[in-house]
Amino acid sequence: MMRCCNLPPAGRRPAGSLLLLVSGLALLCAPAAADPVRDRASCLARAEAAPDFALEEARLWQRQGGGNDALLCQAVALLLRADWRPAAELFERVIPALTGDGAAVRANLWGRTALAWANAKEPERAAKALDRALDLAPRDVELRLDRAVLAAGQERFWDALADLDAVLTAAPRRVDAHVLRAQVNRALGQDSDAARDVDRALALDPSAPQALLLRGSLRAERGDREGARADWMQVGRIAGQGSFAQAAAANLEALDALEAQERKEGARR
Repeated sequence: MMRCCNLPPAGRRPAGSLLLLVSGLALLCAPAAADPVRDRASCLARAEAAPDFALEEARLWQRQGGGNDALLCQAVALLLRADWRPAAELFERVIPALTGDGAAVRANLWGRTALAWANAKEPERAAKALDRALDLAPRDVELRLDRAVLAAGQERFWDALADLDAVLTAAPRRVDAHVLRAQVNRALGQDSDAARDVDRALALDPSAPQALLLRGSLRAERGDREGARADWMQVGRIAGQGSFAQAAAANLEALDALEAQERKEGARR
């Protein structure tokens, strides 16, 4: 029987990753011209610094004959503005035309397309974009992990598990992948596998709050309330005021309420 589990938002990456992408594209696939209106590198750099301005500049450049480079710059600017659907649609339009760029660049762009579709609440289209990315770069661990996150968010747990197995074969010290695989195994009712993944995550990082939070839940489910309480209290100590600390506090409150109810019922007997 499958159970729900709290999973990371599908396809999300820190904003810094997007900025690195823009810089990387400028270095990997741009000509070395200096005109800010007529070369990809300058337009992408402008998109990183000022996406609103860069979007208008790229549209002007397109009217002046900027072609696919101008369209790509518009797509990146839209992405950095969080205009998810227009960005995704424009990426899908322009990427197939970028035949002169290497597979790694195009795979990265399909990954950005997936990010945009996921944030536009179009997980099926995001999944197709990630499939295309991995067709171009099958050994890219980050893209495969993104696809696992997306699949788990759609409750396609066996698909997620297959990708996570591949990720951890290539990168066995990825704490985030161990934790996600533990969540997926728990959702599939495979608690022993989930516990093993959590233990591996905590062996690599003893203070990983998401791993401690999950281990507490696994302990509570098998009746080890004191162990669960210890894990959740540890999350509260190390996670500050973040979402993991809030979840741990809610779990502790629920455990306290359960034990209080049991004491009350015991006193009536």
